[in-house]
Amino acid sequence: MYSYYPEDLIEEIRIGNDIVDVVSEYVKLERKSKYYFGLCPFHKEKTPSFSVTPSKQIFYCYGCGKGGNVIQFIMDIENLSYIDAVKYLADRIKIQLPEGNSAEEIEKAKLKRELLNINVEAARFFFTHLNSPQGEKARQYLEKRNISKQVIRKFGIGYSPEERERLYNHLRSKGFGDDAILRSGLVLKGKNGGFYDRFRGRIMFPIFDIRGNVIGFGGRVTDSSLPKYMNSPKTLVYDKGKNLYALNFAKNSGEKRLIVVEGYMDVISLHQRGIINTVASLGTALTESQGRLLKKYAEEVIISYDSDSAGQAATMKGLDLMKNIGCNVKVLSLPQGKDPDEFVRNNGADEFKKLIDNSISLIEYKTRVLRKKIDDGTAEGKIKFLNRIADELSRLDNSVEREMYIKKIAEEHGITWEALYSEVYRRLKPKSDLKPAAVNLNSYAKGADKKEDRGEDGRIVHDERLILALLCVDNSIYASVKDKINVDSFTDPENKRIAEIILERLENNKGIVPGELLNIVDSAVAGDFARIFNTECHCDDNKKAIMGKIRSIELFKAEKRQKEILELLKDEGSLSEGDVEKLKLELKSLIMMIKKQKSS
Repeated sequence: MYSYYPEDLIEEIRIGNDIVDVVSEYVKLERKSKYYFGLCPFHKEKTPSFSVTPSKQIFYCYGCGKGGNVIQFIMDIENLSYIDAVKYLADRIKIQLPEGNSAEEIEKAKLKRELLNINVEAARFFFTHLNSPQGEKARQYLEKRNISKQVIRKFGIGYSPEERERLYNHLRSKGFGDDAILRSGLVLKGKNGGFYDRFRGRIMFPIFDIRGNVIGFGGRVTDSSLPKYMNSPKTLVYDKGKNLYALNFAKNSGEKRLIVVEGYMDVISLHQRGIINTVASLGTALTESQGRLLKKYAEEVIISYDSDSAGQAATMKGLDLMKNIGCNVKVLSLPQGKDPDEFVRNNGADEFKKLIDNSISLIEYKTRVLRKKIDDGTAEGKIKFLNRIADELSRLDNSVEREMYIKKIAEEHGITWEALYSEVYRRLKPKSDLKPAAVNLNSYAKGADKKEDRGEDGRIVHDERLILALLCVDNSIYASVKDKINVDSFTDPENKRIAEIILERLENNKGIVPGELLNIVDSAVAGDFARIFNTECHCDDNKKAIMGKIRSIELFKAEKRQKEILELLKDEGSLSEGDVEKLKLELKSLIMMIKKQKSS
């Protein structure tokens, strides 16, 4: 890999992002001995073949062959370039990267900083105006909703005055330019010129990212006018589909589950009553990015959306999405017509906590929704309902859970569980014919990787990579082999480039580890090196293993040269007498060397 960032900075970023932590944001991992395993996010499978090795800080899938370090994982999972993956990981651990070389990169970073500064200044402006004479209606509204001053301060709740250009003029007075102010989304340009504030006359809710930066705003009217809520548009620093309201607070709740609600006031009302493991999805159905954020910070996700048809549709989409990315997800059911804010104000935190504890599973929720949609009081309706339920049950991965619900639902509807079981498994049968082959880790560990399929050139490339991998696993063996290998010992161009870096590092006592090696390899071969690290670098004697591969390469080169000479000598007439003599002497020397190598 090539980067305009310093090598030591790249390594600092790699080390700072533990691969198990990063991968766990995307894949549900289970520890088995010194490895972690999960379902591969890069190809469809039902048997986990995706592995993470903490000691080497690498990942490798035995099914599809993808592998690498934490940077390559982010490149593949987020579809990012190498540079953007490094930036992503640097941002994750709050490392400030130097500006890129291009004028475009420098300008983009500068604008990002300016937009964040504008948002902070706007948040202060709104907060100040909540306590001004203009903010009286907003204060009355918050008092009516029993929102305390402490919570108002915690969430930075404010008020945007009704005057057309009040915020715009304030931001201009602070030295911000028109272009940046417009790109913040806080101000709009009028048809006849001039500017006007987007959120006039609204209670303002700053939206924070996971690091506590103000990235956007939500605004609510103080009366019944429409639209009730207005949100910041997508900007360089804000994308509603990639953030969750109040996650910056909820992630520190100490709870193993997070509750997802729809509105700002739902979150604020619950937080005020001590239920701080609550977030909101910013006015949109859950996205995959939001789902992965939730998965990172919670073992269980509970969705509590409104019970109307729109809320049900959003809940269903969120449930399926969360399940597909490996989350344990449930639904909190509220009384008809209530939202979390209203319920907790009227009934208190303890009653809401009871609702949390009584949350239902995905299949139970889908069953309830289907019962409302389909009249199962008639024979025709019952058949339709049970067929739809059979469809849903066939999608469950857990066979114990599936059979438990088969018996429960069959009993409730007065049919034999065998009949429903038969319908469910009839739907499963096509899938069972496509069972993936089990991964035999023992055969991989012994190096049984079908070398015969590679051909001789492929075998030599592999052996060269194994030497490079072993040097990274055990730097100490370099002293014993350095007089036997050099850059020219390697035949493959990519191996030669990598060897030049590794040998220079080891010669200067700098050291190199497996995860670091994967910083310098081309992405096309990262998977190959990850497989070698995982399956072949388990030698009892690394020195003996590497010496064996060096001899193997020398033998390969000698035999290849022997064949070339024999081909040349088939046509001695076209060669001078001196050339023939030289070739025969070389051939004699090669034969002796090959004989010695094979006997050792």
